Amino acid sequence: MGAALALALAVTVTVTACAGARDASPAAAFALLPPEQRPISVVLPTDHGGHLDVSDYRGRALLVLAFTTDNLLSQALLRNLEALAHAHREDLAVVAMAGDPMTREEGESLVRTYAEVLNLHDVVMALATDEVREGDSALGRIERSPTLFLVNRAGVIARHVEGYLSRAQLEALVAPALPARR
Repeated sequence: MGAALALALAVTVTVTACAGARDASPAAAFALLPPEQRPISVVLPTDHGGHLDVSDYRGRALLVLAFTTDNLLSQALLRNLEALAHAHREDLAVVAMAGDPMTREEGESLVRTYAEVLNLHDVVMALATDEVREGDSALGRIERSPTLFLVNRAGVIARHVEGYLSRAQLEALVAPALPARR
């Protein structure tokens, strides 16, 4: 009889706990929602001594590539991104941000040369700031090179992908962010 009573109590406690877990309060409902997504703003030095703010690209889809110049996958991905940016010039912008630790002058010279060697014309070259390298920017912590961020037309990070992507994979990634073809 003691075992049957213990089992009945266990079932009663479990059912009561599960029923009580349903909290209809607004605070409980809010806790279940994903964190609010806000448009990002990241200001980066460019390869020509200026600055760019990724928020200036709102209204267009944007790909932001975090890469290092010594990474072969980054080089191959940049070639694919150049072709993609060229094909979607009106609707898509691509910014490539070199994360190599160096002075600004060294970085500007290196990414200009890098762009020339890879024949990049539609990809905007930039340098990562210390804030980006330390993971304190709106991009968050970047663990691997290359890492690609898709920023939708509202300026919100929609996806991020680590590693190499083929041209076809890039097309599939950006398709939902581009305006419908007429």
